[in-house]
Amino acid sequence: MTKKKNSKQTTPGETTPDDTKKTNKRRNSGEAFETELAVGRNTLKLSADDPGLKADAASVGYGAGKIAQGQAYFDALNEAYEAQKTAFTAQLNAHTIFLDLMKVSRQKNSRIAQALRLVLRDDPNTLANLKPEDLTKIAYGPWSEANQYFFKRLGDLPAVTGLLAGVGVPQVMIDEAKQAFINTQTAETAHKNAMAEAQRATAAKNSAYSVYLKWMRRYINVLAAALVDDPQMREKLGIVARSQ
Repeated sequence: MTKKKNSKQTTPGETTPDDTKKTNKRRNSGEAFETELAVGRNTLKLSADDPGLKADAASVGYGAGKIAQGQAYFDALNEAYEAQKTAFTAQLNAHTIFLDLMKVSRQKNSRIAQALRLVLRDDPNTLANLKPEDLTKIAYGPWSEANQYFFKRLGDLPAVTGLLAGVGVPQVMIDEAKQAFINTQTAETAHKNAMAEAQRATAAKNSAYSVYLKWMRRYINVLAAALVDDPQMREKLGIVARSQ
């Protein structure tokens, strides 16, 4: 005897344990990255302001020009990171709007579907042709296709809309439900665009990070040797922690 897997379906936007893990992972990753930025900011500031460190850095080929170059890489990274955060916030907002509008659309559809089952209880063929049960599909793609089909077919059946009006579902209510669906389509497109922008922002941040990290790692490796007899400065720069 084959055992059936107990798989629970979730509606769009419902939080699952996996969603929570992903959110926590992103939060932890963001905190670690900001800590790294803080360390880099401190290193560059000391390199530009501390006379002793400036001299030590210059002695191993990292004069003011090279430090300024590193600062420029850092600034570009910081700017790209802020742009990424802004893009992700926009994506989250677009996603929330999309889910809220989809919920409204589903609620309006549900009222019409219930009324249809009532007025067409003696006309199963017409009811089956309208496929109101498809309006409960979970995934957006099939749900969207079902809505497009449903409103087109319903618009071609004035007799049915007349029956619906007789049970408290007038044409204006059908029009509102159709508009709610159209609003959801618009919001879904906006969400896709926001996701694409977030992806572009992430790629730009990763590119800036790669350039900055390459420069900073070389600089720290050179300083580690130059400051071998200056444990206090090594500690200020976090070189001890880096080397562990």
